[in-house]
Amino acid sequence: MLFASPLVPNNVQHYPRPPTYEFPDLPPADRASFWLLPISIALQQITLAVIGPLPKTSPIRTLLPAIVVPIIIGIGIQATLFCHHLTSPVINFAYGTAAVSITLQGIDILFVIPWRYEIALTEIFKIADKPCPTINPTWKQRFDWAGACFSNPRMLNTPFEPALLKQRREKAARISKSWFLVTRFTRVIIAWVLIDFLLAWCRYDLWFGSATHHMASPDTLFSGALRTALGGSAIWLAVNSEHALCAVIYVGIFGQDHSNWPDLFGIWTEEWYTIAEFWGVAWHGLFRQQFTFLTHTVSSRILRVVIPFLLSGVLHFAGAYMQSRDGVEAMMFLMLQPVGILGQQIIIGAGGVKGRGWGFKSLVWGSTMIWLVASGYGFVETYAKGGMFDIEPIPISFLSLIGAVEGKAWRYGGAMGHIGWY
Repeated sequence: MLFASPLVPNNVQHYPRPPTYEFPDLPPADRASFWLLPISIALQQITLAVIGPLPKTSPIRTLLPAIVVPIIIGIGIQATLFCHHLTSPVINFAYGTAAVSITLQGIDILFVIPWRYEIALTEIFKIADKPCPTINPTWKQRFDWAGACFSNPRMLNTPFEPALLKQRREKAARISKSWFLVTRFTRVIIAWVLIDFLLAWCRYDLWFGSATHHMASPDTLFSGALRTALGGSAIWLAVNSEHALCAVIYVGIFGQDHSNWPDLFGIWTEEWYTIAEFWGVAWHGLFRQQFTFLTHTVSSRILRVVIPFLLSGVLHFAGAYMQSRDGVEAMMFLMLQPVGILGQQIIIGAGGVKGRGWGFKSLVWGSTMIWLVASGYGFVETYAKGGMFDIEPIPISFLSLIGAVEGKAWRYGGAMGHIGWY
């Protein structure tokens, strides 16, 4: 699939790299560890179901997490180190990040939250569709409520909900349900077309392919910056469009309140200029609670910046490691972000760009983008080498239908080949 333009001849053939699970030097026995993460999730939900309705003073509230949490951590580490080759690079990455995310969320819910509040967890998490009464709840009510807690990683409608997320919910509530569905469906279509273009580009460019490959583009400063920017855009488009599609399904078909589907990413009308604002406002917050829950235990400003990126680095290392047994550069990208944040704050001041003119804001925004592209090169390169961009996530290529891209219009024949047990 090639982008038809004078820069990319239509007669150039694409030679795909083999998926990660076909690499001969990676042991297939890794697949036997697939069961580790489901066991971790079940163990956390059962533990939460047991202690959830109990008061803080209950001995079980203290003793059970102290026993279970170390086991959960061990299972998460085992899943990350030994489980591999599940199906496609995308699912491998999702499995690795889920192992860390579920582990961190379990530590927070089972160990940290009970000691920050004097009331039962059921009074903290107000989950309307899975209520759990504090008096004589059934086992099913308790277990369903525990599952609902784990399916709410952004902490919507809880005391832990970020202020920015609450503002986005209020903004979504001010528009009608029909208009919400129109805007989200439009967002899915736009993302679909843009992903189609990015797939066409990466098929030709080979995305950090081997330097000895006769089709590989030279790895120059410009091409590296362009690959990094387009790679980050592909991640943004994929995650944002999936969230928008789920919003359309759950609101339009299952009738959920559309205010409970606030934007996943920041939009241009929400001001962000600095590196800190990019991560705090512009980028998605699916794991924000899992990354920040320990910051409440420290008073150092430096540690409050470093800890979330340290945990984020561990999560992304696990995902990349599950793809190709190489996640160091992915982790280093996240570990560099506190350096950029603190350095930028030293230069422009801790107050950021508030009260400054548009010229200064543009300069700061430009420096933020330069920093993210420069530090993100290895991050996107790791994703590309792990096969992340070899997957075609869209079923139909609009560009193929109109003749702008070579290849078949129906794309899932190749993508479905990655789904299965190998």
